[in-house]
Amino acid sequence: MIEIEFNGQPEQLQQAPSLLALIESKQLNPKALALVLNQQVVPRSRWQAIQCQPNDKVDVFSAVAGG
Repeated sequence: MIEIEFNGQPEQLQQAPSLLALIESKQLNPKALALVLNQQVVPRSRWQAIQCQPNDKVDVFSAVAGG
């Protein structure tokens, strides 16, 4: 079991999922999000390859088109 912070809230996970699996487990649409891991923006192309680690801070933002 590992503990991370997801959008400012502590969360315990049974295993260390990829960032993509974490997003999907929250039933969020990955195509409409931006993700910051430990204060670093992570390109969507890397979400599958990066595993959550203990004490990670994951922040998810809705991508909004503007003008």
